[in-house]
Amino acid sequence: MEILRTIAFYTESKKLNFVIIGGHAVNSYGISRHTADIDLVVPLEDKSLWQELMNKLNYSEGQSDNRFSRFRPKNLDNWPIDIMYVDNTTFEKIYNTSKQATFGEAEVKVASAEHLILMKLHALKFFQEHRYAKDYSDLISLIRSIRLEPASDDFKKQCEKYASIELYQQIIRDFKKNEKQ
Repeated sequence: MEILRTIAFYTESKKLNFVIIGGHAVNSYGISRHTADIDLVVPLEDKSLWQELMNKLNYSEGQSDNRFSRFRPKNLDNWPIDIMYVDNTTFEKIYNTSKQATFGEAEVKVASAEHLILMKLHALKFFQEHRYAKDYSDLISLIRSIRLEPASDDFKKQCEKYASIELYQQIIRDFKKNEKQ
């Protein structure tokens, strides 16, 4: 994954921090799932620096607002890159609990499984038919990978805060169904 190594090298010299989220992050927890892009989370205050970097790397920016930018390579040999922007406080929490992971020759930070779970809950709150099955499967796999107890009061509160009580109830039903099998 040469593009990730290039980004890691460039951002290290500029003191720009980022954390891998999305499919590659999920894969780093031993969960096998296909992904077609690289997803990063960065501080919103660095947005213009990331836009400049992506332009230097020969990427064009498509969809963009203060929450998210989608970059597509002009050279089809590279991965598309999606960047999520968050406030500094949120980024520091994600960055400080992240783990190191290796992708090819790139040594980078990956969001903790706990933060990935919260991001998946939030994504599932805003139903997108084309993403729902993948996000739900990732969520269940991440819960299992860290042996999180879905019936715990803490998890229920997180579901209520980031998603809905209905999603929490669905998760509980699915875990009970799997226990019986």
